[in-house]
Amino acid sequence: MAYQLRGGGGVAPDLNPLPPEGGEQAPPPAAEVDRISSLPEKARLRILSFLPLKAAVKLGMVSNRWSHLVNTPQWPCDSILAIHIRPATQGPCGCLVPTHIRSDQIMPLLANELGRRGRGPGHRLLRFFLKVDDAQTRPADFYSLLDYAADCDVEDFYVDAGLGPPEVSFNFQRASHRLLRLVLFGVGVNQAHRRPMSQERSINTLEVITIENTSLGDLELKWVLLLCPRLRTLVLRNCRVLTCVDVTAASERLVRLTVAECPQVDKISVSAALGLHSFRYIGDLLRSVALPPTCFGDLRICFTKATLVDPIQYHNWLDALPNLSNLVNLTICSNALKIMSALRNRENFQTQVAKLSNLQNLRELRLVLYRMNTLMLSHTYGFLRMCRCSRLRNLFLELPKARTDSFVDAVNGLAEEPAMDGFESLVKVKINNFQWQCIEIELVHFLFRKARSLQKLILVAPKGTNPERDQSGNAIFPDLNLLCLEKAPANVEVQGAQLVLWL
Repeated sequence: MAYQLRGGGGVAPDLNPLPPEGGEQAPPPAAEVDRISSLPEKARLRILSFLPLKAAVKLGMVSNRWSHLVNTPQWPCDSILAIHIRPATQGPCGCLVPTHIRSDQIMPLLANELGRRGRGPGHRLLRFFLKVDDAQTRPADFYSLLDYAADCDVEDFYVDAGLGPPEVSFNFQRASHRLLRLVLFGVGVNQAHRRPMSQERSINTLEVITIENTSLGDLELKWVLLLCPRLRTLVLRNCRVLTCVDVTAASERLVRLTVAECPQVDKISVSAALGLHSFRYIGDLLRSVALPPTCFGDLRICFTKATLVDPIQYHNWLDALPNLSNLVNLTICSNALKIMSALRNRENFQTQVAKLSNLQNLRELRLVLYRMNTLMLSHTYGFLRMCRCSRLRNLFLELPKARTDSFVDAVNGLAEEPAMDGFESLVKVKINNFQWQCIEIELVHFLFRKARSLQKLILVAPKGTNPERDQSGNAIFPDLNLLCLEKAPANVEVQGAQLVLWL
């Protein structure tokens, strides 16, 4: 079937195509079916300018040619507005934000450049990015920029005021009527929750909220969730005042929840979020945790406390874990490995520990290790022996940057290796901060012995490490031609090089 391009940018089938010679229609080649993707880049950018943000993102997910345009700031300039406010005494910073202004020149910008661009729903914004690096910025000027973006019906709203004026906040009652994603860094939430909810305007389009590095409190969080009935993703990071994360008000549609490095949080209640697919927690011990009984697809639990006085006090996490049979991605830390090692031999905790042996659909496992010694290797082997994830394809290990382990500790007692189960499908392993210590080399040799289908091993070594010989001076790999140097991606900051071993 042929396709024709309508004037509004849509695509409709041409029901009357000319038949080929011979009278019988022949199916068009695959390369000719998607004619829109074959348009020049300028034409495709024009089409993007008419699409809602959500539709444009979906388009970038199904087509590589469109993905390049969607994920890079090449859209028409009237669809994206990015502003970086810097101190008057600071020179150009060299960042990629196109508009740099000094804090004492905000009003001329509003009067001139934004005035020429236009204001109101007829001059809509897909994305608005504002970074403020000057604490002397006047709050009135800051709010003027936020109001401008709201008047233009912005859909993707990102504000970073971590180095800007203190005590600035976002007013949900002045938010855009088309707001889809909201990211606030160093920005509080307006105190309008003190008014009755009947007087508040709900934001029925907002689906993603990220709040970081601010003094968000329990009442503010509850008020935000009540105002956003279609919320699907909530990320709370370094919210210094927050003590309780209760998402009951957003339980109907919530799919992803992340609570990270919020020092005062001691209670998380998400048991009513039956559609929750991804749950990530990074922080200290919680007094109370309630998770939904449904299956997760993505789970991350990292306890950042350096030492564990009594692992038994963490058993409430095991009690709260739901059925993990559908779990696809799992991230746990070395403290969690210690807890499971301490509890798996106790009869009264066998039911809880058994939940982690039901990981038959696990495809990716990430271990964040705060220490790397013989005991930690034993905890790692014990976990791999217990979980028996036969479909595991990718294994990632994050090793600590600072090391105090000695060669004597590495060879004093080798950990017991787990059984073969769980490594039949493993094809990729990546180890960060690999410093070529004996205990790390033992782990690599273990993977060579057990993972028969391993295809790629990536060792990210810090700068200055010797990738050829171990601490005893012996060659690690007899044939160094197997090691090749892979340049790190331009958008990733890596100290040192990535050593890639192809098998």
